[in-house]
Amino acid sequence: MKRQMRLTKKLVDGLPPCPADGAAREIEYSFAEVAGLRLTVNRLGRKAWLMRYTLLGTKRAMKLGDYPSVEIAEARVRAMEIRAMLARGLDPMAAQQQARDRQTTTVTRFFEESYLPHAQSLRSYRDVRGRWIHHLKPAFGETLLTQLRTQDIQRFHDRKRVELCAATANRLLALLKRALNLAILWEAGGLEKNPCRGVRMHTENNQRTRYLAGEELARFMAALEREPNRTAANFFKFLLATGVRRTEGLTARFSAIDIAQGTWRLDQTKSGHGRVVYLNAVALAILHEQRQMSRWDWVFPRKGGSDAHLADPKKAFQRVLKDAGISGIVLHSLRHSYATLLARDFPLQVAAQALGHRGGGNAVTARYAHVQAEQVREAVSRVSRAMLEAARP
Repeated sequence: MKRQMRLTKKLVDGLPPCPADGAAREIEYSFAEVAGLRLTVNRLGRKAWLMRYTLLGTKRAMKLGDYPSVEIAEARVRAMEIRAMLARGLDPMAAQQQARDRQTTTVTRFFEESYLPHAQSLRSYRDVRGRWIHHLKPAFGETLLTQLRTQDIQRFHDRKRVELCAATANRLLALLKRALNLAILWEAGGLEKNPCRGVRMHTENNQRTRYLAGEELARFMAALEREPNRTAANFFKFLLATGVRRTEGLTARFSAIDIAQGTWRLDQTKSGHGRVVYLNAVALAILHEQRQMSRWDWVFPRKGGSDAHLADPKKAFQRVLKDAGISGIVLHSLRHSYATLLARDFPLQVAAQALGHRGGGNAVTARYAHVQAEQVREAVSRVSRAMLEAARP
């Protein structure tokens, strides 16, 4: 039988299987109506459409589907569409891949296969990954990139302002917007327009801070003693006793702490510079207790015996607040509380040094960048005494 023939249903249905004793696994037939269109028949008699073409001097073959799932008329149309794309200098296989990506590229696939590997070089990578895992993935992970809607993102942004705060909601929106801009730049998932456009940032009121003092501080300290998760309770008390940020406390290691000198060396902070944290009596007592409970280098190890630090203990913190009858407090409020206890008896420059603030736009901090360590030690000791006084029955 001729390998090139006129394309009819009777002819296609009558094509025999490839001979079992032949050298090839399938026979390929071409048709005069459409240049490049082929039909292959394997040894089992299964038939499939194939389009052969040359692009930039390279020969390529593109499967169009099986027969009879793809009928003759549809095969002709697909072949003609490919010929038209080639005439415009377009790659039909690339277009096919883009169409496939539109149907399979979810937000999770893009973040975990493309964006997070790209973001690993960022100093803020740990925060980026945490925001993705705890907030963006639960909300949008299973959504296709091309099905993200501005209205859904606006609702998410508004909800996070209520659940968390305006600043955190803004950081989440900024991360999603940046990632989707890169998806467009990288031509990933067929996304052509960023659905975050038009969603405005919430107004952040950085001047309004909540902190613990007086009777609230006493109730908080008492609730910490009743909290069954001792590692979490010690972690909260440690944040209050040292004023360090949540991530700094979670990733604290015994190897970076000099118990004899009462110092803790932080090599990487939010500002990108190392600093020394002076440890008061409460902090040292916590370290002693945690050393007895931790078999790892982590000061606050994760429960379960794995070599990992404590995850964000939100549930334990909510239990403590509920037990103490306190509302409107978040973990970062413990740093504000520490700063308030410092500023009550010491100049702002001493508090700034104890908190690890640097110059930049802060004129007060820049002016007093070299406060003597003795003053800072005395200041953090006052915080320790205030906490112990609040803990007395």
